Amino acid sequence: MIQQQFTDFSGERALGKIAPMESVLCFLCVGLLIGIAHGTATFSDCGGAEKSMTIIAGSVKPDPIQYPGNLSMTIAFNVTKDLPASNFQMALNLTKLNPRVMHVPCMEDIGSCTYDVCTMIQNHRSEFCPMFPNPDECGCPIKVGSYFMKDGFVAIPDFGQLFVKILQGNYEGTITFTDTSSNTQYGCIAIKFEITPSTM
Repeated sequence: MIQQQFTDFSGERALGKIAPMESVLCFLCVGLLIGIAHGTATFSDCGGAEKSMTIIAGSVKPDPIQYPGNLSMTIAFNVTKDLPASNFQMALNLTKLNPRVMHVPCMEDIGSCTYDVCTMIQNHRSEFCPMFPNPDECGCPIKVGSYFMKDGFVAIPDFGQLFVKILQGNYEGTITFTDTSSNTQYGCIAIKFEITPSTM
């Protein structure tokens, strides 16, 4: 039954027809990238000894995350080695914990999917560039330095009432950053968060 919630959308499986994919990526890739650290949401650094990026702090309001709704986010992270100008991949791996444990699949580039970081930044400059030490250097390669964004705003797209039941619940997962040409891992974030119906 729950598996069907993620694979059968009663003729609306093509999520790109429900909302622009770019908006969804803003929610998943910007919203979850912060390594949520407030209230019921938690994060931990799962990167190895050779990691090149480390999340220092992050917070999101409201917490639990409300769907549909808006997020206000703060993030701080350090880059200790220049990150590549190409072949820079982010992989999101999510598991929904209730009402029973199940892996969240990748469908239409939404869910447990992989994304090209440089393309993502280029397509969402207004969201990413404010966190760069020098906004003129917004993009890849991401250079050594400290990156910070305070109270960044992200609107979570409203896919309709069907998705309220599908999305609500507790989640955990990992976000890994990798050079696909050498399989070098630059960083890893373990995340836990909750999505509840909006009270608006």
